[in-house]
Amino acid sequence: MTYDGIILGSGHNSLVLQAYLGRAGLKVLCLERRHIAGGGLSTEEDPRHPGFLHNTHSFFHRALNRMPWYHDLELEKRGAVYLEPELNVALIRRNGEALEWWTDFEKTAQSFGRFSSKDEATPRRWRNDFLPIVEHILVPESQSPPVAPERRADLLRNSAEGRLLLKVSALSPLEFVQREFEHPLVQGALLFFNGLREVDLRCRGFGHHVAALLASPGKAQMCIGGSAALARALLSAVTESGGEIQTQKTPRRILVEQGKAVGVETSDGAIYRARYFVASGLNPQQTFLELIDEDLLPPDWREKARQFKYNLMAPLFALCVNLRERPHYKAALHNPELDKAFMVIVGLEDIEQFPEIVRHHEEGTIPPR
Repeated sequence: MTYDGIILGSGHNSLVLQAYLGRAGLKVLCLERRHIAGGGLSTEEDPRHPGFLHNTHSFFHRALNRMPWYHDLELEKRGAVYLEPELNVALIRRNGEALEWWTDFEKTAQSFGRFSSKDEATPRRWRNDFLPIVEHILVPESQSPPVAPERRADLLRNSAEGRLLLKVSALSPLEFVQREFEHPLVQGALLFFNGLREVDLRCRGFGHHVAALLASPGKAQMCIGGSAALARALLSAVTESGGEIQTQKTPRRILVEQGKAVGVETSDGAIYRARYFVASGLNPQQTFLELIDEDLLPPDWREKARQFKYNLMAPLFALCVNLRERPHYKAALHNPELDKAFMVIVGLEDIEQFPEIVRHHEEGTIPPR
């Protein structure tokens, strides 16, 4: 059968794309190798204990209900309703001290101030400096086609905000927090929050991420009913727009004729043809090394795919447990608010632990903590 376009993989990026294209009048097919669409938006019920739902991959989302596509596709009406508790994140130390990250920025700064008066003033300064950068540069960039790095740099040099962004971006997140903050716990916490965005703390070019995090209005969120509720909402939008999703279909190769991707062959021998495009939501190695014949791509493309590196700071594994009641923390005896924290970080005492964590991740071993 022939479609206007074919998308490989049904993660959230693919589903958003398919819903928009369907609204534009295109007939688009999405092929998914698993038995269910949604990619990392996976929520599973413990078969031994009905009623206990675990997000086995994508768990916390950030500012998702502020995304343009969330509103364009009317996902809240389709069941993707988000919680964003006021005490958003709490990092609790072994000695009972806690660093708190609130939806109310002033409360966050005051929590920093309990460890260092300088570290209370610093986030205020960076937040004020970066609010216009986030609003007028970073958000519009995230919603626009990319421009060449040289052209982007030239444009940014035309304004004070752009010049500050370039200056801070030249640092790594590690260099930024060590230069701007003084307390080891505050430094460590900021690097951990940055790591949740899957940015390597040692990588230069991303120093602005911590400042942007301080200026961002969006905090950690969770979808009621689990991450799969977002997948179901996106599936509803895709179906309403006329899109088709076929599950348990594993791509074998992307068909190329006269230099153009024209279809997909699956492992069961089925062939699907596309009039205009084939889009991939799969990773670079799958897309460019496994699914496209070697002689059909320039060598430098294949080499870039081979050299693509994944973030070493992402979680190694997850432990899902069924609890009779919510956790209670000893630190809450002195600060009862901590028992209401949405995300709780334990085991991270200060920035000095990060070299050990990075070493273990590089070696594929589990850090003691």
